[in-house]
Amino acid sequence: MQQQKHALMILSSILMMLMMGTVYAYSVFRYYIETEYQIGTFLSGFPYMTSLFFYALSMMVSGRLLKPSRLRGFVFFGTLLISIGWFISGLSDSYLLLVVSYGVLIGIGVGMVYGVPIYMVQKLYPKKSGLMTGFILLGFGMSPLLTAPLAITLIQNTSLNQTFLIFGMLFLIIQLPLSFLFILKEQKDFKSIKPDLVVTEKLKPFKRIYGLFVIATTIGLMMIGLSYQVGVVYYAFDAREVTLSLSFFALMNGVARPIFGRLMDRKGFKFSVLLSLFLIFFASVIGLVNQGQHLILYVISFGLFWFNLGAWLAIVPATIKEFYGIKQYSRKYGVMFTAYGIGSILGTSISGTIMDLFGGTAYLYIMILIFLGISIFILKTIE
Repeated sequence: MQQQKHALMILSSILMMLMMGTVYAYSVFRYYIETEYQIGTFLSGFPYMTSLFFYALSMMVSGRLLKPSRLRGFVFFGTLLISIGWFISGLSDSYLLLVVSYGVLIGIGVGMVYGVPIYMVQKLYPKKSGLMTGFILLGFGMSPLLTAPLAITLIQNTSLNQTFLIFGMLFLIIQLPLSFLFILKEQKDFKSIKPDLVVTEKLKPFKRIYGLFVIATTIGLMMIGLSYQVGVVYYAFDAREVTLSLSFFALMNGVARPIFGRLMDRKGFKFSVLLSLFLIFFASVIGLVNQGQHLILYVISFGLFWFNLGAWLAIVPATIKEFYGIKQYSRKYGVMFTAYGIGSILGTSISGTIMDLFGGTAYLYIMILIFLGISIFILKTIE
């Protein structure tokens, strides 16, 4: 009976992640937001950047407060904030209010809910936490596979604001009731978990891992946020082909999470990071050489960028557990996840500035290659 309850919580977590991963479909909204509000690439990235920043900030705060008895409350009130954010976005005709509603409210709500399943998995599956975390996060990464085509269809048949209202209603109808499933008496289940082994402080290179995560999220989030716009506006590919490509990108982002979760369980931190950095390098070289000449190379390049952001969102929780153990996990992971927020600010600001100033993508790929060089240097200092 207890295993069935755990399985139900896992399935519910995947569904919630699938819904909340709509944030990765922002490149679709961004195109229409620029038209609706008559703004450029830099300003159109602000709601996205703000949402990701408050998502990370909320993760840090909730990480300090999470405990088994509070899981249901975090999911319920987080989902409520997400719904309210969508509704206000739909009712507003003000750009600033869009930044607040889509950015602040939805960001905080997603951060509150996101941490719950990951925290739960570390407790319930200590020996396979990397793999199980990857499976849960699969839903978040693969969300645009469904939500990007859905968003485009809704916008084209109704309007941008009406689409926001529909998403708000979907969260109320589907995700809010799921919060009541998180009612297990987890404390009893966790008594059998052995205390963490004491690890000396010199083996805990928190700041360097944090720096690597900032760089990885800066690269991943800026490329995800530009995917649709680069394909349609800058590379002049057919909008339907780019929309189909977004579904493939989402698939890549999703499958990376269990793959790298398993790699972390079996091969550890350095191997996983080196593999990810190599794939990002490969994607950057393809993008720099291709410059939108061939659709298939655009798909491969951006697919790898999406894949590697998913990879890092599996690498980091497993790394925190590897270096700090289960007892410190929730607090340390919450702080580590602020790197995601910093990455969202850097990625959106850098990409928006480059695109507005130079009107092309070449300098984006050059910047990514510079970031990779810094990452290799940091990785070499981690023992």
